Amino acid sequence: MNGKVQGIIICGVIAASLAGVMLFLNSENGGADKDSSSSSSSAAASSEDESVIILEKTADDITAVHVTNTYGEFDLSKPSSGKSGWTIEQLSGINQNSTKKDSLRTNCGELEAKKLVEENAADLSKYGLDQPSATVDITYSDDTTATFYIGSEAPESRYLYVKTSDSSNVYMVLATKLSYYTDPVTSYTDLTLIAKPSDDEWPDYGTETISRKDWDYEVKFENDPQGIEGMLSSQVISSPIFAYLNITGSNTVTHGMWGLTATECVAVNPDDDVKKEYGLDDPFCTVNLKGDEYDYKLSIGNEAYETDDEGNVTDTSKGYYCYLEGVKGADCVYVVSTDSLPWATFKIEDVISSIMTTNYLVDLSEITIEHNGEKTTYEITSNGSSSETLDDGSAADVTSVKLDGKELDVDNFKSLYQYIMTCPTSEIYFKDPEGESVVTITEKRADGGEDVIELYKDTARRYIVKLNGRTSFRIQSTWIDTLLKNMDNVKNGIEVDDNY
Repeated sequence: MNGKVQGIIICGVIAASLAGVMLFLNSENGGADKDSSSSSSSAAASSEDESVIILEKTADDITAVHVTNTYGEFDLSKPSSGKSGWTIEQLSGINQNSTKKDSLRTNCGELEAKKLVEENAADLSKYGLDQPSATVDITYSDDTTATFYIGSEAPESRYLYVKTSDSSNVYMVLATKLSYYTDPVTSYTDLTLIAKPSDDEWPDYGTETISRKDWDYEVKFENDPQGIEGMLSSQVISSPIFAYLNITGSNTVTHGMWGLTATECVAVNPDDDVKKEYGLDDPFCTVNLKGDEYDYKLSIGNEAYETDDEGNVTDTSKGYYCYLEGVKGADCVYVVSTDSLPWATFKIEDVISSIMTTNYLVDLSEITIEHNGEKTTYEITSNGSSSETLDDGSAADVTSVKLDGKELDVDNFKSLYQYIMTCPTSEIYFKDPEGESVVTITEKRADGGEDVIELYKDTARRYIVKLNGRTSFRIQSTWIDTLLKNMDNVKNGIEVDDNY
């Protein structure tokens, strides 16, 4: 065969083969493109909005809503007189949550379902609608009515099954919208028990008294009777000891009642039996906060625990059951979180400051330290008081300290006084000591007032402290040893040691 002809034939065969391959590939790609197009169409179809309005009338058309659920029944309505807003009849006299009431009503208006689940459903039991968890009856301004029922949870857990009374169609509705009809009526109470004042509207502080079953004493807070400026807290603890407060630990205890908020309400208008059920007939802790314009009494009863999905009580605490007196519309048993109830857990040592007295050295005329019957008196001279500003704009200061007529180093004596000021307050103690005091420190102010610290030997390693005649603290004996050594140091011009 002619080579040229043979080459033409071979090229023709190759071309035909390639054409077949391309045809095959095009056929395959064509199928893939078709399938892809089909999938896209299906995805588009599935993403189409299937929502449907199952109650056509708006919230403005509603005049009343009646709810029946597993907890009981309640009614939302607006008095025909128009003198008051929407209210829940079963919570009459109780402060109610306006936002939740508005949502209860507005969610009924033009009620929207995500989609129709089954048309003309014959078996309502598989949707929990044979025995609904809630029935909602709505009355409109034109005297017509509508009813819808809430069933079980759909596989898409964010939704519940719903049907209306005039149809067997079953729908899926967002669960968060329906919780207003499945929750108990107590969920509509206002959980803000005492409003927190704005910064410029805080009421004058009165007295706060706290009693607890684990104490054999009461704790009382009040305004500092001396009104000493510069203290971080304007309040003091006046019983069972007198002590100044540290702002970090004490503020929530002294001012935590303002802004007190519950996490839930469990009973309204409780009688004695209900209060007893929650430990409020004989509360674990009672807080009385009383001033010129307020008189609050908070009772803290039994601890409250979380429940699991089956309704069984767990070991997880969620706070305490509480009852508040002195606030109109709060006749309820509430659950308040432990974090909001510092009175149930705090210790006196947590709230008091580390200084036993607050006399400024510049305000003292003398300090006397008596040890085993021997007195050491330091005479103090200043050029003013702590409340004064000198002509040159500077603060008043100590100008001279004398011991037996001998001038001492003022700065070194200030260090001694600083040591006395920080006599430790970490252990409170109430049992009166026996015998005579080993050391007595008397701080006399220029205005005639004084503070007296008496120290009594308790054990080989502890001394009991009386502050102004009241047994208040117990301290380490090493503090006494270092005090006596520092007195010698100041006398002899040696630097004061602040370690003990």
